[in-house]
Amino acid sequence: MKNTHSLALAAVLAAVSASTADAGTFAHWAFDRMGACMGALSGGGRSADWDGGARCVGDRLGGLLVGEAARYLTEQGRAAFGEHFSLVHRMSWSPLGQGLAGELDAVVPLGFAAARPGADDAETLHGSAFFLQQGVTRWTDAHGFRRNDLRFGTAWRFALPHFAGADVLGATALVQESVERGHQRVVLGTDYAGRWGHASLQHYLPTTRWRPGRPGHEERAAGGTELSLRFDLTTTLSLDAAMGRWERDDAGRTALDGRLGLGWSPHPYLRFDAGTGLGPGADGGAFRLSINVPLGGQRQRTRWEGLGTLRLAGGAAAGDLWRPVENVGRIRTIERVAPPGSTMDGVTVRFLQPSAPTGGTAEVEVVLSAPAAEDVRLTVRLAPGSGDSPAVAGVDYVDEPALVTIPAGATTGRATFRLLANPALAADRTLTVTVARAA
Repeated sequence: MKNTHSLALAAVLAAVSASTADAGTFAHWAFDRMGACMGALSGGGRSADWDGGARCVGDRLGGLLVGEAARYLTEQGRAAFGEHFSLVHRMSWSPLGQGLAGELDAVVPLGFAAARPGADDAETLHGSAFFLQQGVTRWTDAHGFRRNDLRFGTAWRFALPHFAGADVLGATALVQESVERGHQRVVLGTDYAGRWGHASLQHYLPTTRWRPGRPGHEERAAGGTELSLRFDLTTTLSLDAAMGRWERDDAGRTALDGRLGLGWSPHPYLRFDAGTGLGPGADGGAFRLSINVPLGGQRQRTRWEGLGTLRLAGGAAAGDLWRPVENVGRIRTIERVAPPGSTMDGVTVRFLQPSAPTGGTAEVEVVLSAPAAEDVRLTVRLAPGSGDSPAVAGVDYVDEPALVTIPAGATTGRATFRLLANPALAADRTLTVTVARAA
């Protein structure tokens, strides 16, 4: 799975790097943006505000670099793959529960017939779209652990013109993987876009088994099927609903749950959602603010639309053909307490160094609450979790257990793990240690 993502990403980057950036244009833009901060640094006739000026430069430069990188990748991607190549990002914030979350997707056209004007009606949508999609969702689960879920797959959509506009039908297939926990699942689905809104039907099939979760627990990706609907009441107001059947536990029991909400998008870059969960396993009520400002100079002239106007005519838009697959960002999981006897009580563990380089080792000390009455054989394993950790950006671990024997009369033992290079890890993250009696 990781090799598939790496090869796809390498192909995209190789294509978009085929030409060089216009250094003169970039430099002009950079000096223009930085000029706004010079007044604070020079003082403008007063004492210089060095702290404020430095923060101004840092903020402008950071935003400049991200925006310029996205603009460059978008330009080169369109030169390599066509005008429908895009980088799509969505950032949302909820004051309850999951806080800040973000998504980023790359849409890579594969050269099939794009949307084109009809012979008799230039406003009617025609054609089909076939594209690759690769993306990531970064979010926080209910226990406060940060997660990054990757996805990679294809989508095929086609327009069905009719007298009032057009409908768009599509079939999608994606594979997802959790960076931290290693869960994998396949997502097969179909979607629709038309005059009254959007609909999608997705089936989620896990391909991995139970893995270590938060301390004392195990988890795996949940299987299920979900129908999502969005009815466009006006051009800015929508009614959102979903209903699905999901696995609930290891015994194979399933349950229905869903959600119902109202969405308002008074501006193309801004959306408010308020809703409530339905069913025993659904999330509670939530309010979410989503910001979707196009990256890299893709912005167009837009305006505040308020409550919008009624949609009395028309159909799907050209963007619906090339819209990335949505509603599959987070890998849903089920959890169970680790089997009896597998997790030892009265055991503490700690890392013996705060960090370790690529190819180095992480040493863990296991301490019993009392001297062992006889030799104790333990299985020690690294797992995602909270706490001090030697795992830093670019450094990963192998999910293989180490055997430790604490002799009779002793209280401590040590396990050593070798750390590996993993360029996909762009940010620090923490690990915990699980200890179980060896078989």
